[in-house]
Amino acid sequence: MSALGAALLLLAGCSTPSPPAGTSSPAPSVSPACAAADAFADALTSFKDTLKPGATVDQIRAARDQVVKTYDELVAATGSAAKERVDAVTSAEARFTAAVNDVPDDATLTEAAASLRDEAANVQAALSDLATEVQC
Repeated sequence: MSALGAALLLLAGCSTPSPPAGTSSPAPSVSPACAAADAFADALTSFKDTLKPGATVDQIRAARDQVVKTYDELVAATGSAAKERVDAVTSAEARFTAAVNDVPDDATLTEAAASLRDEAANVQAALSDLATEVQC
């Protein structure tokens, strides 16, 4: 029952109701799912930004850890709403995490950057579909 309530709040929370006539518009509210999607997107962008010459494997893994943290928050915030889209994000995120984990400690950034950027872009595409589905 609480999952149903959370799903309804999620779906309703992405839009702001119109204020009564003659009153000023309140600041728009952002649903927890939309806020979590934004944080996850920011973490993915930051991850891709770390893929520059001179970056260490430790820096890349630290950026990955932030992606994982914000992904976990996204999954918690979406609950059972848009399950198919959440599953697509989950699958893309798992491939992304595996790709980062598979980078050998002695690898150069050049060797890993292209595939990691591609994996991050795949997660961003799945996230975009999810955000559209929950009307962010």
